Amino acid sequence: MRPLKISIKGDYYDCQIYRGRLYLWDFDGGLKVYDWTSIIQSLIKKETDKIAFTFSFLDGNYLYKSSLIELFKDKDFKQLLLKKFQRLENKIFEITQNKLEKFLIGEQETPTGILPTDTEIYSNQLYFIHDEGLFSGSVHRAKSEKYPVSSRPVKLWDCNLLSIKANKYPQIALSGGDEGLFELNTSRAQPENLKKVETKKPIYQVSSEHSSFSNYSYLNIYNTSLIKESFLATFKWSAKLNPTGQKDISRNFEEKITDKFLFKTNSNQHFVSWGIADKIYKARNGGFEIIKFNNYANEEKGEEKFQILTSLNLQAWKGEVTNGGTAYFGNIVECENALIVILSNNQTITIPGPITRWRVYPRSINYENHLHVILDESIDIYSFNQDYFLNQEEKAIGIQFRNERSASAPRGSYFDDTDVSFFNDTDESLFDDPDLPF
Repeated sequence: MRPLKISIKGDYYDCQIYRGRLYLWDFDGGLKVYDWTSIIQSLIKKETDKIAFTFSFLDGNYLYKSSLIELFKDKDFKQLLLKKFQRLENKIFEITQNKLEKFLIGEQETPTGILPTDTEIYSNQLYFIHDEGLFSGSVHRAKSEKYPVSSRPVKLWDCNLLSIKANKYPQIALSGGDEGLFELNTSRAQPENLKKVETKKPIYQVSSEHSSFSNYSYLNIYNTSLIKESFLATFKWSAKLNPTGQKDISRNFEEKITDKFLFKTNSNQHFVSWGIADKIYKARNGGFEIIKFNNYANEEKGEEKFQILTSLNLQAWKGEVTNGGTAYFGNIVECENALIVILSNNQTITIPGPITRWRVYPRSINYENHLHVILDESIDIYSFNQDYFLNQEEKAIGIQFRNERSASAPRGSYFDDTDVSFFNDTDESLFDDPDLPF
């Protein structure tokens, strides 16, 4: 089963997708916001293709529902749905600049006038970094507003960061190169044992060791260094009663686990490693290794937290591994000469370079099956849909999807981009997390 693909012509620098809007930055510092829902609807020429387009590009979470997974056990139903995807998978849907402009919501100079090094969107806020620091500004604004993104962002910190990545609780991991690994924690569950680096902002230093980029593995942070040793920074919830009889919750740093320990190696040869959710990856000569991380393992019963699953080889012409990422649908491995997508059903797709940038959205509840790849003359948007039909507990590649336990805290997503309950002062979603000590 091959992915569906939309190719938008143009010369782009970065992209984001959020709540039905596509955000595209160009190299001249312009930011344009488009109506993504209308773009997809314009591509549907036959009523029989509506289901495949909708589930591929607008509502990627829908087919993970437990009620539908039961239906997939019916071979006739499963084959019928597969045929709808297969009818479109050999087509490339091209969108020219002229056609794209019909769906423009608004355009402006990128906030602060400097192209961002990295961006994240959650809770209707755009967080971005460049050499002058970390900023945030409102997005998903009313169409009547002059600018679709706030033109007066707030400066949160003046550190020159390399990468940012959002979690669901809500926190943002901040990778600062030689400055170390930091975290912006906007929940009320503040850490008690980390150093605060800004007096007026909840920014904490997790480690002084080098950080190229980082990502969340449950409530932990996997810190990747491209020049030194990588590690998993683990956290744990703690709760105590305050004088009013209510629980005060803290998310405290626990320990640092090096990739040498995780992958059981004594070698001093440095290879890039990365992690998100229940998988940790480490490149090696000609491929990479995969570890299954069971954050909820009961070690007293003999359950292992870290289990080496398998190793995969890559063709030599693709070059050394330089970066990596993971989504539900599979593993994305950036090499010197290509971007490789190793799907959760073990199929491999190669996207030749040169590649400007790529993004996946595993914490989105609508676009977790997307891969956005910016090339020299287009942005190609892939939708991978094979993962819906797999046994999530048995797959070795990709994040394991967990069915939702509650409406406020979907277990199947790391961040619900249509629900801001995670960011309310009460942080009610914290109480649905199995890591909590009560």
